[in-house]
Amino acid sequence: MLKIVRAFAIPVLFGAVVLGLSASARERPRPKCVKIGGALTSALSSGPCSSPVGLCTTGEFKGDGLLNGRTTFVADSLQQAASTEAPTTLAYSGLLTIHTRAGTLTTRDTGILDTANGLIGARDVVVGGTGIFEGATGYLLFQGTGTSTFVNEASGEICLRR
Repeated sequence: MLKIVRAFAIPVLFGAVVLGLSASARERPRPKCVKIGGALTSALSSGPCSSPVGLCTTGEFKGDGLLNGRTTFVADSLQQAASTEAPTTLAYSGLLTIHTRAGTLTTRDTGILDTANGLIGARDVVVGGTGIFEGATGYLLFQGTGTSTFVNEASGEICLRR
């Protein structure tokens, strides 16, 4: 009799666990991921700059609509990119914030700026947000030109929690 109970109990318990996991997976909303494309135009900030290395920019992001808005960037590090690079090639990192009608998105912006040739490239990872960007994840990639005014093409993906 005990063997019969075990023979039925184990599959029934296993099935209940699988159904429970499936139900909880369905209850959690999946993030809505959006491909990003657009352009960021910015300039060195003429107003107050809270950067410890003296590098701040303000600008505007125009693109697919989700991230259209004003931008601010505050660098927290700036140094020569590498000992093998010209001293005019700088590595930087800081926080880029995009202020939209639906909320703000903050990214950790890490990049290379070639001041002699006016070339820039950056990788941004989402680190915070408000409004629809609260709990968001994702990244942006920038490439462009400039030395005091910067024009960058952007691509990436932002995943919204809601």
